[in-house]
Amino acid sequence: MNERQKLQQLFQFDFWCSRRLADLFMEHAPFKEQSACSAFLSHIINAQKIWYSRVVEYSADADLDFWAEYDIQDLKLKAKKAAQMWIDLIGDHDVNLDAIIEYSNSKGMEYRNSIWQISNHLVIHGQHHRAQIAIFLRNSNIEPPMIDFINYARMDKVQKMII
Repeated sequence: MNERQKLQQLFQFDFWCSRRLADLFMEHAPFKEQSACSAFLSHIINAQKIWYSRVVEYSADADLDFWAEYDIQDLKLKAKKAAQMWIDLIGDHDVNLDAIIEYSNSKGMEYRNSIWQISNHLVIHGQHHRAQIAIFLRNSNIEPPMIDFINYARMDKVQKMII
């Protein structure tokens, strides 16, 4: 597996996690910490969309609020679309993953990072917030799903393709 395929797999893993959480939210709705869970999963999706617009210099999502919240029934589809944008971008062999992207963060500070660094950041960022979601779920007496990367990696190829 080459580096491009590894990054694509990380975004497939990321979506797998989001999908499992969205399904769990729907199954248990309404629940005590539902708003917080939805807000954090929405934030993960919004971050992917905003970063994508920075990388491809497309402004449609540039004004999107990092903390705009989606209805729980929309989370899975929104997560799938965001992940697919990244999987397609990374899979495009005309895209140099080492290319440096100049951008301003949400506070207007200017930075420079490569596409592969931004891609890795997004997956790690998602895991950070999914850990917070797990705490909110436990506070609601809901057992969080096993969504560590190793659980995804242990699945057989057929299960992964269903994503």
